Order: sequence, then C-alpha cells, then structure tokens
Amino acid sequence: MIRAAKIAAGGVGTVPWKLPAVERYLLGKRPSDSLWTKAAQRAADGARPLRHNGFKVELLKRTVERQLRVVGGTR
Repeated sequence: MIRAAKIAAGGVGTVPWKLPAVERYLLGKRPSDSLWTKAAQRAADGARPLRHNGFKVELLKRTVERQLRVVGGTR
C-alpha cells in the first residue's frame, strides 16, 4: 500500500514540475504495473506543449512510468 508519494519532473519545462495529481492518485493503492501506467498518464494532464516540443509530453509519461516501476519494485 502506498502511504506517501513525492514526485517531480525536470527537463520537461522551464522549471521542474511537481506532480501533485500523480502523488494523490497513488496514495492508498497497491503497487502494480497497471497503476504505474495510469499514474504516468496523469503526469501529462494539463500539459500544453509548444509546436516544437510536443515530444516532451510522451517523454514525461514514459519517464514517470519507468521511475515508478523502479522505485515501486515492479521492474
């Protein structure tokens, strides 16, 4: 059961982004591959990429999911 979560992403914006929606989503849930995927989708909610950097939205989702798998022990 996830009791605490602090998540931020750097390199996808002009400043590091805290991801409180992802943190809240994870609380009280059991670690699983599907949970990481769903949480990573939430990481990009509200992202407004510019024309030349839209790739960063997918980069953000993939990076968040990968790191959640690492720290969550499902990788």
